[in-house]
Amino acid sequence: MPENSAAASDGQPHLSSSKLIEFPGVPRSSVPQWRKELSERVREVQEKRAREAALGGAEVEPRDKATNVAPLLELLPQADVAPLNPLVTAALRRIERAHHAVQGVNRSTGTPRSTALAYATENEYKAETLSEFEIDGVAAVANFEPQQSDGLPDTKAAQPEKVHNLVVVPASVTKNETQRPHPKPRRMIVDNDHALNYLDSVPMSVRVEVVKFHHAPAFSRFMGAVLDLIVVALLCAPFAALVELTNGNWRDVRVAATAAAVFSVMSFLHSTISTAFTGRTFGMRLFSLRVVDARTGLIPTGKQSAGRAVVYLGTILTFGLASLYTLIDRDKQTAQDRLTRTTVITA
Repeated sequence: MPENSAAASDGQPHLSSSKLIEFPGVPRSSVPQWRKELSERVREVQEKRAREAALGGAEVEPRDKATNVAPLLELLPQADVAPLNPLVTAALRRIERAHHAVQGVNRSTGTPRSTALAYATENEYKAETLSEFEIDGVAAVANFEPQQSDGLPDTKAAQPEKVHNLVVVPASVTKNETQRPHPKPRRMIVDNDHALNYLDSVPMSVRVEVVKFHHAPAFSRFMGAVLDLIVVALLCAPFAALVELTNGNWRDVRVAATAAAVFSVMSFLHSTISTAFTGRTFGMRLFSLRVVDARTGLIPTGKQSAGRAVVYLGTILTFGLASLYTLIDRDKQTAQDRLTRTTVITA
């Protein structure tokens, strides 16, 4: 510090080429142990070279630094020296460059003065060292491969390949066939099929427009109804014979109710079945009468035939009182004709 102040007072500026940061009052740290060991080894080598030069009188020519990758290998027998790690070689080069840089700075400095060294932290030193290793030792690491001895056989090539008793089973391909629904069998009706026999009973010559002009006479209808009652009585004859054989009393209420029920059932079945299939009963056939639908002129449906049979039974049970409706009707139709929308014509 006094020297710096004296130089400033004289008006002569002092140019320092040192790159180290000076901290006044900071003592210099001791030299590391590895640095001492390296210096001792270098000193021994230099002394040995001096002794060899003095004894033999031969001068050792300096070798090129580019070809001298490991200078220490020349001083020791090749058989005893193991190959150096490229990282160690890069570290030695870095130390040598730093040593030359410090010597150059000291030579360029004119006046001696105390300089405090600023040491980098451990993390910075490691990062800088690793970057230097990457630059200097990439080629050496790439070329550094352990050599296999010729006497040892290749164990990997000698090992036989294991044979597994495995069989590859191909995956079974399942065919998903879409099952088409089988068409339902249909019955083909020919011209002479028995199912078309009912068409023979349909009055083909009767038209809807002329139905009202073919009303059946009241006398013919009455006589046809009487003949139908005789047919129903004949159908009930087996029941009457059974009552007589069992010595049944016709005056008994149970026997009379049973006889009336049997007569009603037989009359209903006879009228409904005959009208629905052929459009006429046995009595109507004898007097050329036919029951048709008042709207279409065709044979009545089963519902219309059942309705006519129910109203007809009501007329019989009331002893013909329901037939008086014919006297007041404008078209001279009975109650079953109006309720079921049917009519009786001559055909």
